[in-house]
Amino acid sequence: MAPKKKKKSKASGGSEKEKDSERDAEKEAQLHREHDTLTDTLSNLKRRAGQLMQNASLRLAKIQQEFTSYMSKRTQKHCNEIVTLNDLRQQKLEALNKQREEMVEKHNEQVNGLKKEIFEKEKELALLNLEIYEKSLQQQQLDRITELEQEVTSAYFHQSETLNALKANSFIEKERHKAACKHTVWELTLKAKKEASTSLLSYIQQVSEENHHLHEELQQLIQRARALRNHQQLLQMKRRQLLLEKEYVQELQCLRTSTAQVGCFQLTDHGILNNNTTTL
Repeated sequence: MAPKKKKKSKASGGSEKEKDSERDAEKEAQLHREHDTLTDTLSNLKRRAGQLMQNASLRLAKIQQEFTSYMSKRTQKHCNEIVTLNDLRQQKLEALNKQREEMVEKHNEQVNGLKKEIFEKEKELALLNLEIYEKSLQQQQLDRITELEQEVTSAYFHQSETLNALKANSFIEKERHKAACKHTVWELTLKAKKEASTSLLSYIQQVSEENHHLHEELQQLIQRARALRNHQQLLQMKRRQLLLEKEYVQELQCLRTSTAQVGCFQLTDHGILNNNTTTL
């Protein structure tokens, strides 16, 4: 009876080890499933990070293109305004030159008329007083000619001063408009650059924060995958150890079974010999 009890206890021990092996196999399968799930999640996160970086690059390229187009339009607009101002200045200069020519022509006509009138007066005076006031008339004519020359010189100087003043005013007005246009272009360029830089820095900071968050999630997943891999290796080692123990137990059971069979054969042979001896 005692040997039978030992066999039952050994059988129960073997069944418990088989149950442990089944539980370990189930745990290992569960870990494999979790590992596959984490691997898929990691791949999705990597793909999402790549897509976010691509979208960020596209948005940056679009912002740069819009800024370049905006600056080109603004520059073209101001260039057109400058061209318009130059055209207006040229029109004013042409009008002033035409007015000056008309004034000079009118003045020449007046001078010619005065000269003609003076000549007629002088002729009349010469005819009337040629014999009596020849010397006096000559002196008067000389004085009158000098006076007329002074008037002509004064009129010419006055016209020259007027023309120079108009030229100076036109040049000052041109420089003032040119400086105002340059200052306006500079202010608009500075404002556009400032707005574009602020928007670009804000977007870069947002993308950097998102990348940092994704990097942290990726590091956590990598650490968890490493822990699962280490645990899987530990379970595999334990499984191999259990398999070795199971094989050892099976070999031991086979050895004990064969030993018991040999013992039974020996007892049987011994009993036969005893019976034969008794018979004899």
